[in-house]
This record gives sequence, C-alpha cells and structure tokens, in this order.
Amino acid sequence: MFSVQAERRLILLSAGTVARRQAARTLAAELASDIDWPRLIATLRARRLLALLGPRIVELVDPLVDPTVGDRGPDPTGGDPGPSGARELADAVAQVLALGRRRGVLLQLLTQRILAMLADAGIRAAPLKGPLLGEALHGDPGRRLSSDIDVLIPPRQLPQAVAAVRELGYGEPTDHLLADGLPLLHLRLLDALCRLPPLELHWRVHWYERSFASERLLPPAPDAAGAWRPAPADELAELLLFYARDGFIDLRIVTDIGAWWDARGEQLPPAGLAPLLDAHPALARVLIAAAAVAENVVGLPARRVLGDAVALGPRGRLAARLANPNPHSSQPQLYADMGLIDGLLAPRGGFRGFVRRQLLPPAEVLDQQARHGQRHGKRSTLARFLGVLGRYGLTIARRTFTRASRPAVGR
Repeated sequence: MFSVQAERRLILLSAGTVARRQAARTLAAELASDIDWPRLIATLRARRLLALLGPRIVELVDPLVDPTVGDRGPDPTGGDPGPSGARELADAVAQVLALGRRRGVLLQLLTQRILAMLADAGIRAAPLKGPLLGEALHGDPGRRLSSDIDVLIPPRQLPQAVAAVRELGYGEPTDHLLADGLPLLHLRLLDALCRLPPLELHWRVHWYERSFASERLLPPAPDAAGAWRPAPADELAELLLFYARDGFIDLRIVTDIGAWWDARGEQLPPAGLAPLLDAHPALARVLIAAAAVAENVVGLPARRVLGDAVALGPRGRLAARLANPNPHSSQPQLYADMGLIDGLLAPRGGFRGFVRRQLLPPAEVLDQQARHGQRHGKRSTLARFLGVLGRYGLTIARRTFTRASRPAVGR
C-alpha cells in the first residue's frame, strides 16, 4: 500500500541542506519503499519541483543513478540496485532538465541584454531569482525553472528603466501606482506578441521595506554583465524576504535558502543578520520568522545566523506555524494564507498598509490579479472582504486543531 505521507516526507527531506540530507539517507530509503513513483513524479511536476528536487531524491534513494542523463552506472560493490522507481524518476528529471536548460539559457541571455541596456542608460540594476540564481546556488540553470524575468531597479529610475527596456518590444506597464508614483512592488511589462517573457521591474523585494533593496542589493555602479553579488548577509536576507512574502508556501524558495547555506554559509559570520535587524527594524519580525521556518523545513541554523538573543514573539510564532511546505489547499485559500502571514508579520504602524494590500486593495489591483489568474470572477468589495476574513479564520482554525512543528527560534 503506497503512502501519500511517505511521498510528502521524502519531498521535504530532499529540500534540506546537505547536512540534513546526509543524516536522512536511511529514512529516505525506508520512505522510498512506500512511494508510488509515477504519482511522485506527477506531484513534483505539478509543483514545479521536478528539476529542483528530483535530482536530490534520486541521490538520496539510489546514488548510482545519474539524474542528469537518466542512467545508472554499475555498482562496484555489488550492492542493492535501489528502487526501479528512482530510475524512472531520473529519466523524467533528465528530460525536464534538458528543457529547463534551454529555457534557462534564453532567459539568462535576455536578462544580460536587459542589464546591458539599463547600464547604457546609466541605471543600476540587479537580477532577482531565476536561472542566474539557479546556476549560482544549484550549479545548473535548468534547476530553477522560471517563466518571467525579475530585475531590481532604484525606485527613482523606474520611468527611465521602462523607457529603456521597451525598445525590446515590451508594452507600457499598467500597474496601480501609489501616491508617491511607485507601484506596490514592481512594474510588470508584457510583450503583446508573446515573443518575450514577462518582465518585472522591482523597486523593493518586500512590502515592509523602502530602502533595504536599493541600499544593499544593487551594485554601486551600472553593471552590464550582472556579475556583482550582494554581501552574504544581504543575499540571505533577500531570500528570506522572498520566502516570507510568498507566505512560507511550498519548497521552491526555501530550497534556495538551504542551497545558499551550503554554498555561502561559511562566509557569514556568527549572528551575521543581527546588524541588519538593527539597521532595518521594520524587517526584524519577518526575517526572524523566515529564519525559524527555514530551520524547521530545510535545516538553516537560525541561531547561528541571527544570534542567541533574538526572540520570535507571539505573532511571529503564529506566522511560523502557518508555514505550508506541502500545500494542497485551493489557490484562493493559499493567497489568503499569504495575506494572513503578511498581517501577522507587519511592523509597527504597518496595519493600514496590510489592509490596503490584502483586504481592501484598489480596483485596479483586483483587475490585474484577475488578468494574472490570481483570482476568479468579480465580487463586491464587501463580499471579498468577508470572504478573505473567512479564509483567515479557516487557516487559524486548521492550524490550531492540527499538530504543527514548533519554530526553532524564540521563546
């Protein structure tokens, strides 16, 4: 009898740091015997995790299989050949990696072209997420599948950046603008002929910050090659902020966090994020909660990066308990969960902003979300408000009456 629980546990183990995966080899082998491998492959594909976690699962349960080519070499020890399902998974991984690499190379080339155009216009810019991150953290541009391009821009240079990249064929962005003329998070540009992937020009990486990204994640001068890289503490904070902004849902970003620790953790001094918490207090609660969740999910040593004196607090603990590494809720419920975590982690004075973002967004934002498939149908403002509150209550009730992992940080 195959076990869905065994499948979820194996997927979760594969997302961990190298140290966590090495410690879990025996458990992974036990779980593999209860796996429906075709269903596992379908699950990973549906969650866009096949290229990212598939190779790790193969390595955990059958190290002699090469997931990049879907082949198994001879076992010099004459030992157990491993589950045949691992070879089936390796074949599927090899196919998706081949496709991902081709798309990743195209996105890399286009990203570098965009960075060069922005540099020629005197605009500092840095790529966010995508295949460049995939190659830096996972050693392969095909591991981190992306459907769009994200670039960080200084907020005051967004209009010049739009003018520069529109020469490629992008249309004018239609995002709602705040009173200061800035979008909520980014400007989204589309090619009407669908020749180019969507492009998002960010001026920040999280709702609660207005200076962190522009001060710490941009190169000091225009960088046409995109070779500049933030300091280790700033780059880890960036990933943690992405994770929290996405509501601690699923494993894509948190796997990046674990891979970052394996690649750059030694470069971070003890309590390396503590100075950043002092410099940007509005980000303190969200960074502490994200580190706590990442410790539970992938093994990031939260106390090592934050320091022993950092406390999570009651709102942070509740937000951490709402983390959902194996989501199976409806899309509207997942978006509501993201909004609830936004409210729980909002800094002092941030409640009004949370209400405007999540409970009473402008009509233009709702229309844009509908176009992007983030909501379905039209409802009155009151109906939407009550519906979102109802989903918040459902999430809290579900977590209250089900056993959840305790955060590893805080009191």
